[in-house]
Amino acid sequence: HRNTVRNYKHSTMKGNLYTVENKGSKRTMHRFVTGKPVLASVLLSLLGFVLIPIGSFIFKAPIAAGSLAAFDWIFGLIGLCVFTGIFLLLYKKWFSPEFSGMLNGNLSEGFILLLPFVVFWAVNLVYTFIFRRDTLAFHMSGSIIETSVIAGVMEEFCFRGLIITTLLRQWRKKDKFLQAAIVSGIAFGLIHAINAAAGANPLRTIFQVFDAGFLGVFMAANYMRCGSLVPVMIAHALHDIAAIGMASDVAENGIITGGISFDNIFDSILSLGLCIAGIYLLRSDKIKEIRQVWDKKWTNVEHEDPSLKA
Repeated sequence: HRNTVRNYKHSTMKGNLYTVENKGSKRTMHRFVTGKPVLASVLLSLLGFVLIPIGSFIFKAPIAAGSLAAFDWIFGLIGLCVFTGIFLLLYKKWFSPEFSGMLNGNLSEGFILLLPFVVFWAVNLVYTFIFRRDTLAFHMSGSIIETSVIAGVMEEFCFRGLIITTLLRQWRKKDKFLQAAIVSGIAFGLIHAINAAAGANPLRTIFQVFDAGFLGVFMAANYMRCGSLVPVMIAHALHDIAAIGMASDVAENGIITGGISFDNIFDSILSLGLCIAGIYLLRSDKIKEIRQVWDKKWTNVEHEDPSLKA
């Protein structure tokens, strides 16, 4: 590694950034990300989780107060796209020229790998129509669409895009793909605990934390396999539209108000099945293929800070 560093034309250290110049090009080594990838990835996800909804609100607030208030959700979605796009560009710029992007990948494989998710919903719907018709409520509104799409895009970008991508900057070299999926799932599950503070039933929130964590592992596995966030963003948005629009005990903002029943245990069992499917997607005979996907996304020759090797 020291020989590689000597081949560089110039290198400078400033705070947590290690900048290397090589024949006119410049690449930044991020010591904090390299030294503490889990903490760095989670902090990045929380930053996006806070700022992106604020951006969406900024776009819709003037409309909500005017004569077009009924269409404010459309402007909320526009704000979502704008601020998520800004985050995507900033992330890519931050790691330029190492990183190639979160949206480009094998989309067809990504959608094919969503088959367990389709089975999950098929079984869920059959069970619902047979055993819990009393909880069905077919209703749809702009608010439900806005809540679902914002959750699908923002949460996948934050808890799959930012966490998985940042972790695999180093962890792909160690084939720690399952570990990355688990970190993503835990962070995604725990963030749902804040729903209790927003009025959700506390016991139902506990189930939601586990269900979201299981779902997060599957979504992470899909993203790692295909390299694109697009399939999981679409699947997540549709999942929330159906979950909110078909349930009488879920508010339009996604907050669950109903109590505990056997149905929740059944949902958790299905979610655990998705988690197991995600683990299967990361099985040992697919590791080489996954590593190739991410070696293309992270194109740097050596991304570790030389000072950490000393």
